[in-house]
Amino acid sequence: MKRALIAIIVFAVIGFIAGFLAVRFTSDVQEIKTTRGEPPPRTVPESWQQVRRSPGHSRHVANQEVKCDECHDPNKPTFDAPDIGVCTKCHEEQVSLVHVDLDGMPMDCYKCHVFKPEPDVFGRWHCTRCHGPFETEGNPGLAIHTSVPCETCHNPHKPIEETVLECDECHQKMKVQHGRPRLSGTCADCHGGHQLASEAAACMQCHETREPMVSLTATFDGGHESCATCHQAHSFSSSTALRCATCHKKTQVLAQNKARAHRDCASCHQPHAVRAPAERSCAKCHSDVSSTHPAVGAKTECVSCHDPHPKRVAQLAHRCTDCHDEAHSERAFHSPKTECTDCHRPHRFDLSGLEERALCVRCHAKQVRLTSRNEGHSSCESCHGGSVHQLSPPLACASCHEEQLTNSPEGHRDCASCHEPHRGAATADTTCTSCHQIAKLPGLHRIADEPQGEGHTECAACHDIHARRARADRATCMACHEDIANHEPDAKRCTGCHTFVSGR
Repeated sequence: MKRALIAIIVFAVIGFIAGFLAVRFTSDVQEIKTTRGEPPPRTVPESWQQVRRSPGHSRHVANQEVKCDECHDPNKPTFDAPDIGVCTKCHEEQVSLVHVDLDGMPMDCYKCHVFKPEPDVFGRWHCTRCHGPFETEGNPGLAIHTSVPCETCHNPHKPIEETVLECDECHQKMKVQHGRPRLSGTCADCHGGHQLASEAAACMQCHETREPMVSLTATFDGGHESCATCHQAHSFSSSTALRCATCHKKTQVLAQNKARAHRDCASCHQPHAVRAPAERSCAKCHSDVSSTHPAVGAKTECVSCHDPHPKRVAQLAHRCTDCHDEAHSERAFHSPKTECTDCHRPHRFDLSGLEERALCVRCHAKQVRLTSRNEGHSSCESCHGGSVHQLSPPLACASCHEEQLTNSPEGHRDCASCHEPHRGAATADTTCTSCHQIAKLPGLHRIADEPQGEGHTECAACHDIHARRARADRATCMACHEDIANHEPDAKRCTGCHTFVSGR
């Protein structure tokens, strides 16, 4: 209320002063004319050639053909500036609305209208005396229409709202669709008359509170630096916005040859929040995929493994060793033929909930089946040391079977030559003759039992594979030679006479 009251008082004072000046100027003119007598001789000053080109003289003398005596008193010997009351003779309408200075005080005509040679005058009113570029406090500087005289748009003798030229009277090619019908639909909604187009009102001044709501993060350095990066200044409709491919034509997209939706940037990116977390974008289509990888520490976002804009079109995911750099390749963790994904599922990477045998059986089904029949070999870790990522050589059989290995003949100490290591039993095709040819064995080894049987060619009849010496006691021999049970009944060993090295 106080401001409104002050404004009313100021305008009332200005009106009173303007009326007073108008009456005074008019009466002065009449008085001046009646007091004029016969004009004395006068000479035109040498400066006339420059003076005549001033905006005031050019308009009055050249354009309107006003005679000098109409303004200059012929009774005066000089061409001094006429009293401003002379101006009201022709300009009564203009003087009724006197232009005021920065303090609100009325100015005389010569403050704006130039009748002297001033080469730097811009326009016929020389408005830039007061309204210079960023020179006067309270008046906007001239930043854009610097080549257009002020009178092109303004008339200082009329109210601004009546005289400011509509922008489209000059800018006829500008078709403004932005903001209608919410705003006034005029250029002034965004532009000040004296600012550069680039200094138009910031889009956020409206779009922080009005639809469409735009986040402050919509623009950022090095990318979408301003709304005008994508939108045309006078037509902000989505149909006229710049297509993403205009700037990102060479940008590769994840699975672009397989997933059509990925080729549409808007499938993943919000136009006004292109840097929003991608996890929500992925979930729109991949809601059935739930990932626990990585299990601890890092963010479980899809883009931590799947680069949305990979360098290679064929790349679907980062290599495991990009993060798990303990290994130099994808096949360096377990065995040369095993990749990480042979054991780990990309979205269920953590295997801590699986039993050891359930994990190993994926690749080692045969071995797991064989060990299930051998209680001592049922745990993979009982023989395979180290970790699944860095296996150490299998434990030696002697770590559990030291007695058998120590008592075995020297040639029988390679357990795997006879035993399948996971089941433990001798292999089906393992026989003594695999290494020992009967025909080349010495002494009684070659003598067949006559007239029937295998004679001494059945090794297990006398030999234990884990014993260094053959069983040569009388009871062992009598198991086959019962017919001579009474032969040398006091002998404890038959091999005392019947040697298997030579002879009979």
